Amino acid sequence: MRGSPRRPARSWRFLRPGLVFVGLALGVPPAASGQDGSAADLDTAEAAADRGDAERAREVLAAYLAGGESDAARADPGLRTRVDYLVGRLAPEPDSAEVAYLRAAIDGEGPYSSRARLRLAQLQLARGDHARAASHLARLRADDPGGELVPVSWVWTARAAELEGDATSSCDAWTTALAALEPASPVHDEARQGRSRCEEQAREPGEVDTFTVQLGAFGTEEAALRLRDGAAGIGVAVRVDSPSGGVRVYRVRAGRFGSREDAQELAERFRGHGFEAIAVPEEP
Repeated sequence: MRGSPRRPARSWRFLRPGLVFVGLALGVPPAASGQDGSAADLDTAEAAADRGDAERAREVLAAYLAGGESDAARADPGLRTRVDYLVGRLAPEPDSAEVAYLRAAIDGEGPYSSRARLRLAQLQLARGDHARAASHLARLRADDPGGELVPVSWVWTARAAELEGDATSSCDAWTTALAALEPASPVHDEARQGRSRCEEQAREPGEVDTFTVQLGAFGTEEAALRLRDGAAGIGVAVRVDSPSGGVRVYRVRAGRFGSREDAQELAERFRGHGFEAIAVPEEP
C-alpha cells in the first residue's frame, strides 16, 4: 500500500458529460456502445499499443469509455488507474498525456500508478526539465519502494543527473541501478557502462586528491545501513554518508586515501568478498 495520504476515489463518471474530453485526449471520436467496458477491453487496447498500433488502441479505449463501466470496474481503483494511464499513453499531445498521467500517479494506486510516474519523468526529461524528472523518480521510489520499476527508475535518475551535469549523483545512481537490475534487463548493459564511465573518470588526473571506496547508494537509510552492517564483516570500517547533491541517496563507503591506487586496492578486497565496490573521488 502506498504511504502518502490518498484523495477520495473519483469516478470516471465526472468525464461522462460526455466523453468529448476523452475523445479529444485520445484523438478519436468516442463511439457508442451498448456493452459495459471490461478489463479484457483494456487488455486489447494495451496489447495494440505494445505492438505499435496506436490507432486501434485508441479506438478500443474510446469504445470502453463510451460503453460505461461495469460495477466491478467502478469498485476497482486499480482499474481506474489503468484507464488513466492508458489515456495518457495514447494521447497524441504531450500536455494531454501529462494530465492523464498526473491523475494516475497522484490519485491512483497499483502498478499503473508507478508506470504513470515513470512516464511523467520521461516527459520532463524530453522537455529538458531534469530536476523535475528526478523529483518524479524519487517520488516513484518513495511511494512504491518495493515495486518492479524501482531498478529502472535509477537508470532514468542517472540519465537525468548526467544531463544536469551532476557527475556525483549520476555515478551514485548508475551504481545503485547496476546492483538492483537483473542481468537479463535490457538496460543492465547501459548501467554497467555508466558505472564504468565513473571508474574511468576517477582514474583521470584532477584537482581531487582524496579518494574513497563506494559499495552502494540507496534511496533509504535503512537499505544503506543493511549493506553497511553486512560489509563490516571483512574487518574494515564502513560508513553511511548522508545525502548531498541533486539526488537524495545514502552512500555506503569505506576508507579515505590520498591516491587512487590505495582506494582501488581496498575496492578489490571488497569485490573479492562479493560486494560491488568502486574507487571514487571524495567530494571536498
